[in-house]
Amino acid sequence: MEGKMAIGNSIRKKRRRVALLLETSNEYARGIIKGIYGYIREHDQWDVYLGEYSRGQPNPDWLLSWNGDGIIARIENENIADLINLCQLPTVDMSSANLVPGIPWVETDDKKIAELAFDHLTGCGFKNFAFVGSDFNWSKWRSSRFMELLEERGLPCHVHNIPLNSNINLVLDQKSMESWLTTLPKPIGIFSAYDQLGRLLIDASHNSGFMVPEEIAVIGVDNDPLICELCSPSLTSIIPDTYQTGYLAATILESLMNGENTMKLTHRITPLGIKKRRSTDSLAIGDPYISKALHYIYEHANSGTFNLNDILSFVPMTRRVFEKKFLKMVGRTPYKELQRIRVIRLKELLGETDLSLLEVAEKSGFEHVSYMSYLFKRETGVSPIAYRNSIGKLS
Repeated sequence: MEGKMAIGNSIRKKRRRVALLLETSNEYARGIIKGIYGYIREHDQWDVYLGEYSRGQPNPDWLLSWNGDGIIARIENENIADLINLCQLPTVDMSSANLVPGIPWVETDDKKIAELAFDHLTGCGFKNFAFVGSDFNWSKWRSSRFMELLEERGLPCHVHNIPLNSNINLVLDQKSMESWLTTLPKPIGIFSAYDQLGRLLIDASHNSGFMVPEEIAVIGVDNDPLICELCSPSLTSIIPDTYQTGYLAATILESLMNGENTMKLTHRITPLGIKKRRSTDSLAIGDPYISKALHYIYEHANSGTFNLNDILSFVPMTRRVFEKKFLKMVGRTPYKELQRIRVIRLKELLGETDLSLLEVAEKSGFEHVSYMSYLFKRETGVSPIAYRNSIGKLS
C-alpha cells in the first residue's frame, strides 16, 4: 500500500507557480486576467501571484528571489524587460512594445480594430475624420491603419496625439484638445485610441460648445463600462476579446513550461465587435438646424414633455418645410426619430436592469405602462416581457 502511494506521489503533476505582472486598474487587463483564470479552471491548477499593479508603478524586484515556473507580463518599459531577462523563466508578453525579442507575445489585432472604427464612422455618413492617440505602439498601429483606409478613399485625417510622460496633466491635455477641436471641420467622426481619451474628447467637446454626436461623434476602444457608461453621452466602443487574449497567453505559457517549442511568436486577437452607444448614434448632417433638432429630440425624448413646437421655436422654418427637410436628411420624420430613440432607451432598461415595467415606463417618460408596451411591440414586433425573456432577464 505504501509503495503504491509513493508511486502515485512521484507521478503527480507539479503545481506551477506563475506570476502575473498585469495592471489591475483597467478593464482591458482585468479581462485578460479573467481569461487566464478561465484556462486555469479548465486545465492544470497554478499557484498564481498577482499584485495590485498600474502603469508607472515600481518594478516587482521580488521576482529575482522568487522560485517560480513562468511569467505572464505586460513588458512596457526597459526596467521590466531587464528584470524578465534576468529571471530566465518562460514568459509570455502581453505588451505591444515587444521589448524582449524572441519570446511569444499576445496582443490585440490593431488593424482589425481600426477597420471596425472606419466602417462604423463611414457608415454613419461622415466625410470628415480624425484620430486621437498616444505614443504606445498599439495606438500608432491603429492610427496608421485608420489613415491608410481613409487615404484609399481620398479622405484626409486630422490627428492629435497626447504624449506619454511622467507629468501627465489632464487639465492641460483637455485644454489642448479643446483648442484642436475648434480647428476641425464639422460634422466629424473621431476615432479615439482608447476609452479614456474618448471620454476626454467628449468633455472637451462640451466645453468647446460642440454637440456630441451631431457635430462630433466619438468611438473608443476597450468597452470599459465604468468609462463608457459614465460619459455624457455614453461612449461607443470597440470590444476587444480580452478573455481569449488571456486564455491564449496561458495556453502558450503552459507549453513553454512543459519545454515545448513555440515557433509562432506573434499572436493577434481579433476584436469581438462594437458596443454602439449615444456618442455615435447620429447621422452626419451638415445642416446646423437639423443637427440641433436631432440633439434636442434626443435630449428630450424620454422626458415625456417633447413637443415639435419647441424645435420650431429655434429653427427658422415653417413646420412643413422643417418636416420635409428633416425627412430628406435623416430618413425619418421627427416623430419616427423620437420613437426610435425611446425604443432604444426601453431596450437598455429592459435588457440591462431588473426594473419592473412600471419603473421602466416612468424612467422613459411614459405615463402608462399599457402605452409603453403598445409602442414597444409596434416598433419591435415583441412585447417588453418577451424581449426581456429573450435575452435572459426575468420580467
